[in-house]
Amino acid sequence: MEELMAGYLANELSEEERAEFEKQLVESEELRIELEDYLNLWTEGSQSDDMSFDKSQAWNAVAQEIKPQTRIVPIERRPKYTFLKIAATLLIVLTAGYFLSESGRNGVNDLIGISSLTEVTTGSEMKEVVLPDGSTVKLNANSTLAYAKGFGESHRNITLSGGANFDVQRNESLPFVIEANNGQVEVLGTSFDVKAYDGKDIELNVTEGTVKFSSVNDELQPEIVNAGEMAMLSADGSDIKRGTVADQNYAAWWTRKLVFENASFEKVIKNLEETYWVEIDFSEELRNCQLTANYENQSLDEVLKLVQDTFVNSQLKVIRSKENQIKLEGKACAN
Repeated sequence: MEELMAGYLANELSEEERAEFEKQLVESEELRIELEDYLNLWTEGSQSDDMSFDKSQAWNAVAQEIKPQTRIVPIERRPKYTFLKIAATLLIVLTAGYFLSESGRNGVNDLIGISSLTEVTTGSEMKEVVLPDGSTVKLNANSTLAYAKGFGESHRNITLSGGANFDVQRNESLPFVIEANNGQVEVLGTSFDVKAYDGKDIELNVTEGTVKFSSVNDELQPEIVNAGEMAMLSADGSDIKRGTVADQNYAAWWTRKLVFENASFEKVIKNLEETYWVEIDFSEELRNCQLTANYENQSLDEVLKLVQDTFVNSQLKVIRSKENQIKLEGKACAN
């Protein structure tokens, strides 16, 4: 059975052998558990950049470890792979080049009965993603987008958690729809920014074209938001407000361009936090300070140094407690 299992994952079985093995998977929970354990050990132990799949080598690397785990792992401590998650694992492996033929893909998808899901997640970095329809997405830090198989062909639906800038290719027959917490954004083709972090209001800023913005949890009338306008949906999805773009620095997190004109110190700090993904605390004495300045393609340290130079009379000091936590102290600015 071990050899058969490895042959199945390596896509080396005949059609008859594959069909028989998949039938056994459906009928035998014991076999499913063994395959789950094999996948756990294989994926966790594989750190090589070599993307080829060697059946014998892969099995030999984990075979001795599987049998002791098969029946003695308590239910609450079962491995992180479940039978339904095997499909997702195999799809990821397929895209990396482990399996070579379309028959293998179809067999896995037919067996599990799910469609593939593509997910892109960021940590502290920003990523740029080109979607299958040619649309581009700049995905902000601590954000996730996902879309199902058929995107760009049968649908253009995605889900977003976090922040992103979209430049959507126009398609009159296939609207581009974003589900973001309690909000929904629908366009045919345009450019806009969305902020949809958990527990916070959803903010939409439109750069080009027209966007339909609505709540999915309430019978609110959708808002049509045009270029140069913004809209805000309350976190619970109960209220939408539309107006002109309130802050031109909404896109600074990816343009790295900040423009301040008699801006309050509080607003300056808010923009810096959102642009560079840091937490900045400042002493109450600095609250009445105002800043007029332009910063472009500069690091956070460079911007803070320029702010210090601007408020030299306030003896502004920058104190770093942690990598992403900053304290600003100084004297009050003269009115």
